[in-house]
Amino acid sequence: MGTEIIEKKLNKLPDNLKLKVEGYIDALLIEYNITESSAKSTSFQVKAGFGGGKGIIGYMADDFDAPLEDFKDYM
Repeated sequence: MGTEIIEKKLNKLPDNLKLKVEGYIDALLIEYNITESSAKSTSFQVKAGFGGGKGIIGYMADDFDAPLEDFKDYM
C-alpha cells in the first residue's frame, strides 16, 4: 500500500481520530523496535520490573489514594 493512499484516508478523518492513528503508529514502532530518523520517537523507554514506568506519569493528584465518595456504601 502506497503512502498516497494512506494519506488520502488519513485526511478524511477528524482530528481526534488522527490522534488515535498517530498513537497506534507510535505503538507499532515501539513494538517492532523500528527506529528511523524520520519516525517520531517517544520520550520514554519502558523497563521490566519495579520502577520501570518511572517518568511516564507526569502528574498524580495529592489525594490519589483517598477513598472515593462513589464507593462509600461499599466500605
